[in-house]
Amino acid sequence: MLDVYLVTLALAVAFGMSTTVVLLAASRTARFSSLFQGARGLAERPRWGGAAILLAFAATPFVASAISSQANEFFSPKSGDFLAFLGACALVFAIGFLDDLKLLAWQPKLAVQVAAASAVYAAGYQIDQVGLPWGPELDLGIVAPVVTVLWIVFFTNAINLIDGRDGVAVGVTILAAATLAQIAANAGHPTVALLLVAMAGAGLGMLAFNLPPASVYLGDSGAYLVGFILGALSIRAATGATDTVFIAVPVVALAFPILDSTLAVVRRTLEYRHPAMGDQEHIHHRLEEAGFGPRGLLTVVYAIAALFSVAAILLHQVHVFPLEVAVIGGTALLVLFIMTRLGYVLSLWNSAMIIWLRRRLRWAEEDEAAEAQPETPQPAASRDR
Repeated sequence: MLDVYLVTLALAVAFGMSTTVVLLAASRTARFSSLFQGARGLAERPRWGGAAILLAFAATPFVASAISSQANEFFSPKSGDFLAFLGACALVFAIGFLDDLKLLAWQPKLAVQVAAASAVYAAGYQIDQVGLPWGPELDLGIVAPVVTVLWIVFFTNAINLIDGRDGVAVGVTILAAATLAQIAANAGHPTVALLLVAMAGAGLGMLAFNLPPASVYLGDSGAYLVGFILGALSIRAATGATDTVFIAVPVVALAFPILDSTLAVVRRTLEYRHPAMGDQEHIHHRLEEAGFGPRGLLTVVYAIAALFSVAAILLHQVHVFPLEVAVIGGTALLVLFIMTRLGYVLSLWNSAMIIWLRRRLRWAEEDEAAEAQPETPQPAASRDR
């Protein structure tokens, strides 16, 4: 377990460094803005918030170790692994940075993300055994590398998908990182917990500048980066003493980006559109259509993410079967409530592919009914004509 001093230290260092980088960069806003706007041709504010988060996250372990001998005891033995992890983070950030400068096709971005996730798997962030609620542990065997890479790549892109309105992605990231940090500390992974605290602190340092109306944006570089970090560290955070990843805990903790991204892929597929093609049907878009303004939208999103965080902590802490059932059932009901209230159930039911399938099934039923009816014999007079 971590003491309050170490948590406060990591949080303060990351927050201070992130804020400092943002303020220093803001003093040269015109130069940064011209860099991004000139390449993309977009009249928007700087997309370099991810750089502040990367620098704060990377430097916090070393600064904290220099200040506290206790922090040094946690970080020093694993400094080599952390540097390798930072190398993968930098690779993901770099491809996102290039995408911010010049819109890239999805293929090179996916290739780099897969390469970075593969490197992280080789460094020990692995989903080899999965612990399911109330079930046996599953040994993934030869598919373990594939599952791990898919997990990390999914979250790398999931955070980018929810980054459609000011403050949404950064706030959700902070809540998820803080939740996973508590879970990691309780599971006996203090170094991972401190890294997640550093992630939360770096996000907090940027949040004040990212709230509506935002003056700094994450950009693809920042969104890919925080998604990659959360995806990788969530594996270690939910790993038990027997190297089994209790997958339900990070799934619930990261339920908001999982839900939004899954809905995006499903609805685009059902409308015969490419899953990677953007639209205006994300949760934050639906909340806007429901009449919520920028601040009200954030309030709802943060409340939903906080409920998922509480559910994840309860699921990790409780070991009584009825309570576990209640937590998972409550989480499922919350997801169903969101999908119903925001109109996703109706829109999916009326999607092009489902309509086609419904018609085919109706025709099949009509054909079966026609075949089941006995053939009525015609009168003899009719047959003679």
